[in-house]
Amino acid sequence: MDDDQLDEEDWYSTARSGTAEKPVTRADVCELATPAETAKYLRTTVGKLANDRYLGVGPRYMKYGRSVLYPWDALRAFIDENTADSL
Repeated sequence: MDDDQLDEEDWYSTARSGTAEKPVTRADVCELATPAETAKYLRTTVGKLANDRYLGVGPRYMKYGRSVLYPWDALRAFIDENTADSL
């Protein structure tokens, strides 16, 4: 077994388990979310996200061919920008 393979296997086992302080999420491994993942994360529907894209509002997204993908960083920024300040 090559050292490169061992390092890759160690990385995957670490990515699957994470640590007690910071568990690894899919957002840590994959930088782009599908509309279904985004809808679940924002607690909305895929149709609402499609309508927001049509209206030019909502989180930033990218198109790759016919696929729509949302960067996780953009989703977190969208939440931060739209969080109401306490009174």
